[in-house]
Amino acid sequence: MSRRSAIHDFEARERRGRWFPAFAGLLVIAVLTSTWIGLFSFMSANAAYGTVADVEDEFIPDIDEMDLTLPDLSRVSQVYASGGEVLAELHDGRNSQPIPYERMPRVMVHAILAAEDKEFFVHEGVDFRAIMSAAIDNIVLDTTRGGSTITQQVVKQNFVGAEVSIRRKIAEAFVSAELERRYEKETILEYYLNSVYFGYGSYGVAAASREYFRKPLSRITINEAATLSVLVRNPTLYDPRRRPESVIERRDGVIDEMAEAGWISEEDAEIAKAEELPVRPHRIRRGRAEHVVAEIKRQLLDLDKHEFDFLGTTKEDRKRAIFGCPADDTTCSGGGGLRIESTIDLEAQDKANEILQQWLPYPDAETNLALCTNLAGELALDTDEKIQSYTAANSCAPTGAIATVEAATGAVRVMASGLPFEVDQFDLAVQGKRNPGSSFKPFTLMAGLEYGDIEGREVTLGSYYDSSSPIVIECPYVCSSRGNEWEVSNAGGGGSGVMSVEDATANSVNTVYAQMAIDIGPEQIVQMAHRMGIESELRPVPSITLGTSEVTPLEMASAYTNFSTNGAHAAPYLVSKITNSRGDVLYEHTVEVTQVTDPLMFAAARRPLLRVPISTTAPKANIGRPQGGKTGTHQDYRDAWFVGFVPQYATAVWVGYEADQIPLTSVTINGEFYSRVFGGSVPGPIWRDFMSWYLEDVPPADFVTPEGNIGQYFKTPTTSVPSVVGLDVNAARSELRRAKLGANVVEVPSLEPEGLVLAQAPGAGATVPQGTGVTIEVSTGIPPTGILPEVFTLTFEDALAALQAFSDENRLDLVFERASQPVEDPALVGLVVGLRPGVGTEVGYGATVAIVVGAPPPEDG
Repeated sequence: MSRRSAIHDFEARERRGRWFPAFAGLLVIAVLTSTWIGLFSFMSANAAYGTVADVEDEFIPDIDEMDLTLPDLSRVSQVYASGGEVLAELHDGRNSQPIPYERMPRVMVHAILAAEDKEFFVHEGVDFRAIMSAAIDNIVLDTTRGGSTITQQVVKQNFVGAEVSIRRKIAEAFVSAELERRYEKETILEYYLNSVYFGYGSYGVAAASREYFRKPLSRITINEAATLSVLVRNPTLYDPRRRPESVIERRDGVIDEMAEAGWISEEDAEIAKAEELPVRPHRIRRGRAEHVVAEIKRQLLDLDKHEFDFLGTTKEDRKRAIFGCPADDTTCSGGGGLRIESTIDLEAQDKANEILQQWLPYPDAETNLALCTNLAGELALDTDEKIQSYTAANSCAPTGAIATVEAATGAVRVMASGLPFEVDQFDLAVQGKRNPGSSFKPFTLMAGLEYGDIEGREVTLGSYYDSSSPIVIECPYVCSSRGNEWEVSNAGGGGSGVMSVEDATANSVNTVYAQMAIDIGPEQIVQMAHRMGIESELRPVPSITLGTSEVTPLEMASAYTNFSTNGAHAAPYLVSKITNSRGDVLYEHTVEVTQVTDPLMFAAARRPLLRVPISTTAPKANIGRPQGGKTGTHQDYRDAWFVGFVPQYATAVWVGYEADQIPLTSVTINGEFYSRVFGGSVPGPIWRDFMSWYLEDVPPADFVTPEGNIGQYFKTPTTSVPSVVGLDVNAARSELRRAKLGANVVEVPSLEPEGLVLAQAPGAGATVPQGTGVTIEVSTGIPPTGILPEVFTLTFEDALAALQAFSDENRLDLVFERASQPVEDPALVGLVVGLRPGVGTEVGYGATVAIVVGAPPPEDG
């Protein structure tokens, strides 16, 4: 076959392909234009031949058995901040925003009618003239033009399908007529205007107006309405962003039709046609709180959150209820249309992100490569390829997170992550589980105040413990790599003697809290932390008191609200209310408050925490109003925290590295070099910057102390004084510390070995308050000496008593003897007139001292 004849055959087949639908349409018209009554009469009259019944069964649908309910349109759900700002629109690729017909601008309605069905309000579902005209045009004029009415398009989409056949065409006509019998014209048109696809995931005129013009439908112009109407036929072929010329030509035709119908004036038509296409570029929406929106979606889809079971009990049901129908599922209907209100304070969220970026900016690619190269040794990246790969996936700059919870209600006001959402969807404020370091100590304190010692000894803020560093603690079970021994040091290595729990809390003394953990029991600490609001799994080991189990900033902020409210804890929540498209309330959060334990106990525990931002570990967090908090610095400076509270709010700030626990050492942050980052050096000032701004318009308030005997939580328990006489001074100190007592060392000269305890007061067995200082006299190892005192004119007995006391006091063990010396003055006879060696002479241990007594002078001759 020649190339010419092959082309000829192809064109012939193509022409026959156009003729068949047209002839099928004419056949339908031939039947239908005889009027419905004529058609049914024809069928009845010829029933005897058996053909009509066959035709009726074959082509005419049983309308009475058909469900002609217009599908529920899928809708976009919207997420709102607490102030009413839109945070996000949620849909599954189908951006649908149905609105009532009454709110449809007339210009939009008329543009669609001009483009699709000018006789919509005249015909009864099928426009025979339009079908005939389209059929003739398809054959004679070699064009492709549809003759379907808007009603037929609705029927085709929802009830009879798109099969190219006479059967489907006849069914479409019958169903269209029945649909118009059942529904008002406006109802059908409303459905059509809200469901037709305009491209770029936009369904319905309202969504299309925002997609192409970034404006609400209520402000649409003639030009814009006509432009949208062009897209109905084929939004890909007539994409105004890619093919503006073809759209303009059809737009102008629609505008002319609108003017011809009298819907707009000729003058307005000419003005509209002279305008350029007002189409805006497609925009991927970037919200101001995308991490927040991601967390809201996660919670709503979490089947373990039964408060949202009204959305469904399967993932698929909930996804459909929230996001509506997928764009590619033509059989799906309904879903979405939710108004999801959150607790987030958007202005505060923005400020928190701003402060995080000021202190801990996310690095550009070049800076990040340099940072990762510097950390290559720490990260075990031994080749350039490994460095490049790590750099591509991670940030090597310190970052942070801020979480704020309203104390009285549990409302989450801020959950800011230092990672840009477009870079990493991981939310450090909610998902970032890191070691809280010493900011975990208040849970140990509360457990101690409530549970006391598992062996029956009291634990109060007035209890005392050994604060020495380092210290080796014996555990009743294996508690470290050393078995039953656990070595603990204080930050900076300082500490000596005994210290009260109150002071140890304010000054964050590790060794005291390690001993408390052993006394209280780690299981009790875990239970208290969970009751106060920590939801993460915690390992019940003694080191938990130093923050060795991972938690999130949001959990810590929630738990610290207990110190604002005296233990009246409201669980944190993010979703406050959900309503449907009709305004029906589907869900509204109810604040439920649980009293964790005695309110006075929390008021007592708060006192040392109030000292932290004033005078101990976090003065840089001071905002000049009643406040409290606790610093936390994890081992090797890998995580740094400050968790603070005021009467109204609690806020947690975490600083560290995104992907790995890298020491925060030798780093420059916010223009300042830090050899080591502590909770008070960077997180503290970040907390101050944010909370100073956040509370600017909030009047300062004092913490409330409930009525009752708060002193019971500060009572100092008693202890028994051990015997330390005869011990080395260091052993004596240790023994006294174990008894929770101090040691006041007084060095005294003695022939006993240096460092030997010679005496103590109070004596062994005495019952005294913990923390009492026991005075111990310790030998210097140097023989004692003393200066002989004046005893002149005393009787021998009185002088001997005074000198013996002198000897005992100075541990001289002197030997005394009596001597006589004649005196001229009779008044001195029998009285001491001197010493040998003399008064004021230094004498040593065991020396002999003669007490010289006056005697009468010898007689002459």
